[in-house]
Amino acid sequence: MAQPTGSDAQAAALARFDDEWTKTSVSSNDVYSDIPDGPYDAVIEEASLSETASTGRQMVTWKLRIQAPQGSRVVTQTRVITENTIAWLKEDLEKCQLSVSSPSQLPARLGELAGRPISVEKRTKDGRTNFYFRWASRAANQNGMDDIPF
Repeated sequence: MAQPTGSDAQAAALARFDDEWTKTSVSSNDVYSDIPDGPYDAVIEEASLSETASTGRQMVTWKLRIQAPQGSRVVTQTRVITENTIAWLKEDLEKCQLSVSSPSQLPARLGELAGRPISVEKRTKDGRTNFYFRWASRAANQNGMDDIPF
């Protein structure tokens, strides 16, 4: 009898897992599935600059403590810095109430975000979960005074 070669040999080596494969269920890859979609109050526990593992690009990483229905939970939000995302990063930082005149200030300034309150919104679309920073309410910025149009 001839020995299997190429893909036949690989298939034969993998065949020993066939029974276990049918018994195994796939768990959701949404680590935040216990948090329903919607707005949440959060506190920035930490903001730092790091690099992506795959491309080595710079990114900002926020650790956010949110109040979910099941209790307090830490979630991670990242923003890779590219020519295409620089405007979104600037908006994210402004939503966090951190104004910098250039991205080169980030290493020295991101630490200022620790302890700041922020409103976030969790959205799930097509099985992908994202957290978005929300603008502070106008009423909160005006000491509880709403603009009255008359």
